[in-house]
Amino acid sequence: MRSILWAAAVVWCVLAAGAAAGQESGASGDLRVFLDCNTRGCDFDFLRRQIPVVSWVRDREASDVHVLITSRTTGGGGRAFEIAFLGRGRFEGDDADLSWASPGDAVDDEIRQGLSEQIKIGLVRYVVGTPAAERLSVSFGPALSPEDPTPGAEGGSGAAAAEHDPWDFWVFRVGANFFGFGESSISDSNMFGSLSANRTTETWKIGASGNFSRNKQTYRINGDTTEYTREDWSLDGFLVRSIGSRWAVGIRASTGSSTFYNREKSWSAKPGVEYNFFPYEESSRRSLTLQYLVGPNHWDYEEETIYGEIAETRWQQSLTASLSLVQPWGRWSTSFRGQQYLHDTDLYSATISGGLNVRLFQGFSIRVSGNYSWIKDQLYLPLSDFTAEEILLRQFQQETSFRYFTSFGVEYRFGSIFNNVVNPRFGGGGGERIMMIG
Repeated sequence: MRSILWAAAVVWCVLAAGAAAGQESGASGDLRVFLDCNTRGCDFDFLRRQIPVVSWVRDREASDVHVLITSRTTGGGGRAFEIAFLGRGRFEGDDADLSWASPGDAVDDEIRQGLSEQIKIGLVRYVVGTPAAERLSVSFGPALSPEDPTPGAEGGSGAAAAEHDPWDFWVFRVGANFFGFGESSISDSNMFGSLSANRTTETWKIGASGNFSRNKQTYRINGDTTEYTREDWSLDGFLVRSIGSRWAVGIRASTGSSTFYNREKSWSAKPGVEYNFFPYEESSRRSLTLQYLVGPNHWDYEEETIYGEIAETRWQQSLTASLSLVQPWGRWSTSFRGQQYLHDTDLYSATISGGLNVRLFQGFSIRVSGNYSWIKDQLYLPLSDFTAEEILLRQFQQETSFRYFTSFGVEYRFGSIFNNVVNPRFGGGGGERIMMIG
């Protein structure tokens, strides 16, 4: 046993020395970059091939520059990316920010190409101070003519682009989907449809969307056939007016039908106000909002409810507090929403939810998310009892006093800090979207 332990110690020392030598040999003076991104277009394989002049590392603590990428949806359906270059070590305090927006109809390759070019531009200021500067080259595209739109969001956010927009910032989408599954004794089919219309400017935000779904399940047992059908549709809309950099007022309205919630027809209209403790321009990195809504709800039920109602209109108020942070140390989001019926304050519900993704120390990270709801406002529950089959197949919402979801994960990584090599053999095609939290 003593000999085995001695041999293991010798092998470990040899491996450790080799790993240290390998890391030292990788640190040839090139800029060490840590990429932190969890959004569309972050194809790490592609970026490593396009930007080989730097050394990509997998730990923030080992980097010279931390590249943090966040994004928001634009009014035209594209993504507005904020790319923060955070200097570390010898570049401590030398930070920079770039912005870039993709068109609404951009495919993944166009987005990753655009992000690659922006990252190259942002890294130049750091690379020029390293031996890798000898590998740099600079080129310029053709100059824009006076008639060309100013480059920016949605392929041109300047005045010329706005003046010649035939759609006046309106964006429309229509989609449909179907999938099915079957065996000799069971079949399951699902249909989905959606449509939306949105108009977003600095002052106004207008949107409407509709969804339809139909699920049909068929079971054949001992020669008998049983079918269950669940159908839902909804139309939702909102109108929001910006007031300065922190306030907004608006109204939300909806109508729809749902067999799951015993609603033959329903509608609601709720005006309200929202305040952001940070300017809305910073929302891709941090936001803390309070939103209050109040207004009527109306339902026509498919079956009589446990309260003896077949139709009713009730006023309801809600308050929502939301916090979202995307920082170099990780990502954190949490929210609390409470709503209450005004005709009976004992009828209320409240939901708290959150998510955290952060590295606690070098190589060790945690991921936690979940939500919990207290439910005391199920006005729609049908008076009739459910069958065992309906309960098992979740055809209707049952009475409950709470609902929760939780997820927890840990990860520990060790070994070489370098992350430059791309080798897709035996691993299939396509790129890799990453989220590296440091």
